[in-house]
Amino acid sequence: MRRKLPGIREIVKGEKYEVNYVIFDRRYQYRINAISVTEAYNKKLEDMAEKRKQLSVPQEDKKRLNADFSQAWEKLHSDLLADSLPHKTIQRYGKVYWRIFGEFRNLKFPYVENGNQLTLPYFKEYKSFYVNELKRPNGWRGELIYVKAIMHRLYGLGFCDKEVIEKLREIKKSRPNKKQYPNIPNSRIKELLSFIKKNRLDYYFPIYFMCRTGRRINETTLIERKDIEWLGITPVKINIRAETTKTKQCAPLAKLDSHLAQVVKEANKISLRHKTAYLFPNRYGRKCTPGKIREYLKRASREIAGIEITPHYFRHRFLTECGKIDVSIVDVMAIAGIKDIDVVVKYYSHSTDEGLRKVLDVSRV
Repeated sequence: MRRKLPGIREIVKGEKYEVNYVIFDRRYQYRINAISVTEAYNKKLEDMAEKRKQLSVPQEDKKRLNADFSQAWEKLHSDLLADSLPHKTIQRYGKVYWRIFGEFRNLKFPYVENGNQLTLPYFKEYKSFYVNELKRPNGWRGELIYVKAIMHRLYGLGFCDKEVIEKLREIKKSRPNKKQYPNIPNSRIKELLSFIKKNRLDYYFPIYFMCRTGRRINETTLIERKDIEWLGITPVKINIRAETTKTKQCAPLAKLDSHLAQVVKEANKISLRHKTAYLFPNRYGRKCTPGKIREYLKRASREIAGIEITPHYFRHRFLTECGKIDVSIVDVMAIAGIKDIDVVVKYYSHSTDEGLRKVLDVSRV
């Protein structure tokens, strides 16, 4: 007895079958090649699923899914600008985007023309390309963060399916490379700051500020005179604005001791003389460039302390020194402008010889 399946009519046994079905009140009828009724029926089910998917997607969304990568970048770039992201961050998005969908795609997947054709193997192959062919094994963690951020934005803009986002979760970040920060004695730090004060007073003010507060270099260089609150002629508070912080949240420095207050007063005088908005201008009266400060500090520290450090060293040092004397972690977070306690615990708490010795002293019998 011949097997019958709904919507399938045999034309030539084991060769040709007629398929018919209805989706959204629209009838489809055509002939296909198949070796059996079962195979014809399975092909019918696959085709019905694809038709439902196509018909359920609005025409405008179809256009976006089939848009090329140049068109997708135009929309993505506009989206980044709308979020008021820093110029440097937008540049990084662009560099990663065209590395994936320009250089890599042209080399390995030239037939992929739009986001609708992206698959998990595409991104797994990109990982291999980035780590092995570009020889950047230590940079993959940061690269993947941008890759996933780009794909989430493309999905939100309608240039790829949600399935791609879900599949990307299978690609894991490598473990972070934990930096080893040198233990520089206070005497050397004082010597370094003294040298900088004589050599580059304009760089001394922001570097001293970072050393005392553990603040990031980007938010430090963006402090403006209008952000200072005064009590008479004494600065008592600095309102670190949300747009200048990494977390995009206000992080005020609500307390200044006499030394910090004096540095802020001196910097403010120079800023007024240059008629600039920034509290820590460079010697030409313009905003201090983080990159220039970073390079200068590397050279100065190498010359004075015998070891190369960057501005981020002062953030680490601030938190480590506070940890040594058991300062309240809430107060430390307030001064350093940290919002997430896990960040302090996971990335900024490092054991010290002094701390280890104290722990062993407690267990002595």
